[in-house]
Amino acid sequence: MHAEINVRFEFSIDDDKTVPLAALGEELTEQNIEATVLEQLVASLDEQLVEALCGEKHARGNGDERFQRRGTKQRSAVTTAGEHDLDLHYVKDTSADPDEDAYFRPIEDVISFDGQKQYQQDISFQSVDLATDLSYRDTADHGDGILSMPSRSTINRRVKEYGSKLGDFLHDQIDGMNADTILADGTKCHSQDDATAYNDVHVTLSQDEDDATTLLDVSVDDTWEDTATALDEIETVTDDARVVSDAEEGLTEAFTTEERLHQLDLVHVPRTTSYMLWQDGAFSLDERKQIVSEVANDLFHLKNSVEKHRPNEEWAAIRARIATTTQRIRHLAWQLDQLSSPKTASYLRTWLPSMTLFAEEAVDGFEVPWTSNPVERAMGEVSKRCKNQWMRWTAAGLEAMLQLRLVDYANPEQYQAFKHELLQRSTKTSIRCEFSVEATRGEL
Repeated sequence: MHAEINVRFEFSIDDDKTVPLAALGEELTEQNIEATVLEQLVASLDEQLVEALCGEKHARGNGDERFQRRGTKQRSAVTTAGEHDLDLHYVKDTSADPDEDAYFRPIEDVISFDGQKQYQQDISFQSVDLATDLSYRDTADHGDGILSMPSRSTINRRVKEYGSKLGDFLHDQIDGMNADTILADGTKCHSQDDATAYNDVHVTLSQDEDDATTLLDVSVDDTWEDTATALDEIETVTDDARVVSDAEEGLTEAFTTEERLHQLDLVHVPRTTSYMLWQDGAFSLDERKQIVSEVANDLFHLKNSVEKHRPNEEWAAIRARIATTTQRIRHLAWQLDQLSSPKTASYLRTWLPSMTLFAEEAVDGFEVPWTSNPVERAMGEVSKRCKNQWMRWTAAGLEAMLQLRLVDYANPEQYQAFKHELLQRSTKTSIRCEFSVEATRGEL
């Protein structure tokens, strides 16, 4: 198909005025030149297709043709080029079977519309992109007279639609991934459901040897067991992967096995130790601070020792520091038992293997993170968009929003690949455009 559009554009500025370039740019944008060109382009293609089927308008013998003109109907559409009112032809196939729809639009063989939706995929995705940073109300107002944005309810529907599609896209990307290090965390967001005050949000990432992260799963109101099972079914995580997280019981029980071991985020240990000491109520504030400082010093001394000796493969030095750290924390746990602080003592004994796993793995030549900072930062993205006090979410809306927000955060290349697929940008290779401008006293 070929269409040629000749455009005549006149422009003048008062002789006594100086116009800023920005004002000139705004004026040209407000003239909706792109929208006018697009409308005329579609009209030209539409007419060519109808003539090819039905012959020229009012030509003799048209009544004997198989395909008959059957009038036009206006089709409104909005793209990033502007708002469009398109008069599109209907054609009747007089030889169609009785059980077939005899009426069709020839233009739809060349140009596809997004169903019956007024806002097409480009402007819809642009509004969804904005909605991952702004509220729905602010996104709807963001056009500011230059771009026509959908309403809040339409943007909400597109977020759910595209978030769901992105979830399916991500599922295909991580199928068979076999990640050997995963990081997981959970948080809560306010719920619109009267039956519950909060939605539980679970986020799971993988981290490779180059510290690059990949979003494996984001779910709302599912259990950690559901998440772990779903990832195992598509072989996203290896059987002997290392799991890095806080001490959330449901998380560690779901992901860890005899082969799949757990590394406790060392940053959480001093906080939890302080809380346990407070619960036991056996020590003053200054004494609790001293105990917490002792635990933190031992663990971060071990962390620094690994960082120092691993590059030179000084494994004996790391083993010696592991032994010293283990002995000191076990001794501290024994002392706390004697001093009526059983909860803290039990916590240190129970989680000690998870505190030192990263060092044990370093001796075996594997690098396991000692902190879950990447997933903690992802939780920060959740907080920025979804945890303001006045925000309330349905489970479906929250999960769709977080799919969009977190895939873009953790895997921007995958997010762009999904966007290209959704907008079918690969079809641009079949488009050829030539554009020339004749200007008075200017160059061609």
